[in-house]
Amino acid sequence: MTATLYHARRSEPTSHHVTAARYAARRAVASVVVVVVVALGAFGASAMVGALGDVGSRPAAASDIAASPAGAPVVRIHVAQPGDTLWSIADRYRGEVGRSRFVDALIDVNGGIAIQAGQAVRLP
Repeated sequence: MTATLYHARRSEPTSHHVTAARYAARRAVASVVVVVVVALGAFGASAMVGALGDVGSRPAAASDIAASPAGAPVVRIHVAQPGDTLWSIADRYRGEVGRSRFVDALIDVNGGIAIQAGQAVRLP
């Protein structure tokens, strides 16, 4: 009896296919890493820009108010008393201006809605 030997097909990929698959996987991982690094960099840059923009938006303190030089606009302040709110301050100083409009201006000038007793509240 004569036996004929046939080459068995390899079920494993050839070394060329393995190398190409590894290359594609490494490229995919590198792409994800680049995207994450760029996103973190953009987040960090926006946080720094936001922090720089917030420098002047902190609430005023009484020590921040200095005497105005001649010709400079006069800065009007109200030292907050216990129980004061922006709305009660607006009622006191707004004159002919609408209450809501004056409160909005107070928020813009003082960098937020929170006030504390003893705080120098800048008036628009």
